[in-house]
Amino acid sequence: MSVMIRGEDRARLKVTGDIEAELAVPPGAAGRCWISVSDGTLIEAAYVDDNACRFVVSEEGAGIAQIQRDGAADVLRLDWRVEWVTVASAGNAARAARGEPLPLLPGLFG
Repeated sequence: MSVMIRGEDRARLKVTGDIEAELAVPPGAAGRCWISVSDGTLIEAAYVDDNACRFVVSEEGAGIAQIQRDGAADVLRLDWRVEWVTVASAGNAARAARGEPLPLLPGLFG
């Protein structure tokens, strides 16, 4: 059970494996978008030229996400049962701000 995602061109992402689809990179996204997966994985995708898409895992989900290099481009492999994959432009996504971690209280541990 796995899914692989690769950039086809600045306008499309190809999904293969448990899901077979071509997903459109939103127009006007300047080649940057967010990929969200049902297991909770969040990936940032950016085209460095017309045919080379690079991926960065922004949030780890339940599955195992691996990024493999294929020439100048990346291939993202998700090893997990994937129910759905969606794409949003970088300007149409929002994330919660991460706060500062709580301090450890003296004497509580140890």
